Amino acid sequence: MNARVLLPVFLIIVSLSGPGRCPAAEGNAEAGAFFDGGRIPHIEIRLAEGAADQLRDNPRNYVPCTLTIDADTVLEDVAVKLKGSAGSFQGLDEKPGFTINMDRFHPEARFQGLDKFHLNNAAQDPTLLSEWLGAYLFSSAGIPAARVTHARVLLDDRDLGVYVFKEAIDRDFLERHFDDAEGNLYDGGTAVDLDELVERDEGKRGVPGADLKLLVAACRAEDPADRQAGIERCLEVSDFLTFMALELMAGHWDGYTTAHNNYRVYVDPMSGGRVRFLPHGMDQLFGDPGAPVLEKPPTIVAAAVMGVPEWRGAFRDRMRELLPLFDAEGEILPRLDSVAGRLRPVVGAMSVETLEAWEGAVGELRDRIVARDACLREQAEAPEPEPIHFDGARRAGLAGWAPRIDSGEANLEETTGDDGRRVLRIAVTGAPPVIASWRVTVPLPPGRYRFEGLAFGEGIEATTDETGTGAGLRISGGQRSAAADRQGEWTPLGYEFVLETAATVELVAELRATAGSVFFNADSLSLLRLSAP
Repeated sequence: MNARVLLPVFLIIVSLSGPGRCPAAEGNAEAGAFFDGGRIPHIEIRLAEGAADQLRDNPRNYVPCTLTIDADTVLEDVAVKLKGSAGSFQGLDEKPGFTINMDRFHPEARFQGLDKFHLNNAAQDPTLLSEWLGAYLFSSAGIPAARVTHARVLLDDRDLGVYVFKEAIDRDFLERHFDDAEGNLYDGGTAVDLDELVERDEGKRGVPGADLKLLVAACRAEDPADRQAGIERCLEVSDFLTFMALELMAGHWDGYTTAHNNYRVYVDPMSGGRVRFLPHGMDQLFGDPGAPVLEKPPTIVAAAVMGVPEWRGAFRDRMRELLPLFDAEGEILPRLDSVAGRLRPVVGAMSVETLEAWEGAVGELRDRIVARDACLREQAEAPEPEPIHFDGARRAGLAGWAPRIDSGEANLEETTGDDGRRVLRIAVTGAPPVIASWRVTVPLPPGRYRFEGLAFGEGIEATTDETGTGAGLRISGGQRSAAADRQGEWTPLGYEFVLETAATVELVAELRATAGSVFFNADSLSLLRLSAP
């Protein structure tokens, strides 16, 4: 049996640095070895007397605890609180996530060179591998990302299972990645874009949020030349193109680019105060192998950057440059299998059922990665959409519709109806609920538009979510209320939208249902330009 070593945290820190050695540099080296394939630790969290009730009442407030590492090293007076957002937060008596702060009670205290780290419960990632995979992809492309490993966690003798161990994005992180760590570091929070972001995790430069509002103002400038010049002054554009491409290519649907969620922003003093975006919360990558990469993002900075033709071209070039990182058989899967092999004995020690469920989830992730690789290569070679032409009545016909199934089983085909009309058909064939659509991408100048056409439903049993119900028309990222009759005559449908800047828009004719079918009159599907800015 290993001897137990009971030491105050601050004494452990003293032991890390001898004469003439740099504690910070040595801590970085220690942390690097820990994350780069070291043994997966067992971490026991023993709460101080009364701390459990405090966490039940105020889970976001730190309380004292003792950490026992691999049964032989005990670290006292460590701070712990619960973490997690709407999808992952669990209470103390479930499987909570934890933030561990080593130096809150003892300045300069560290564990494996870290002053703060997270133990994520992986509530939304049964593979336990998504955060690691995201960190690998971003770091390989030169975008700073928090390092990731794993740990077996116990709480007051209760075995909670395997956790994702992730370093915090804090002052130590900034010092490791940037020449000047004195800038403002912002927490993207939950569904908050830059125009509302004011919460700083690090830095005390100026009024909170004022530096970000400069970038927001630049993105909203009316004159295209002023807009581009302003963005270049406030944003590391080349870096952001890589960040945006990686989020979209990895299917990080819950990140900044598509959801203004799960991100960090650093205002770098060394670049004149330009903004750098950092990835965060990557526990749901590669969920949709067919997720689009080239459509217009809805967030402030992403939409403005993609609205500049020069930068959209550079984005496509960057996407092609990054394709080797997403090579399933040659790059991702061998690395993923290596980490999974290290993790497998730890998961297997839980139970046979736990191991079988984990193996199944990993297998599904591998399949999605293979499918995503093929889809990305196809999208990378897709030509830019041809400019759309409006007639004297400001109407443009639409062609080049492509089928897509997001969930369930459906049949999509272009046919000719009994009355001779050319129709785009979507029919539920099994495994409901079905979300399927016909899509076409068009580049558009600024203005107000109406996407319209005729639809006919047969036996539609509609499903409803925040996007819409049953069969209808919308743009990608939009929400609609109108729907075709579940069974009846041809129904006129319309969806209005406004573009403040030039953008490429994906038009969607869709069905969300558990049964039935819809026919869209292909010749009636058109775009009406209602007004110019």
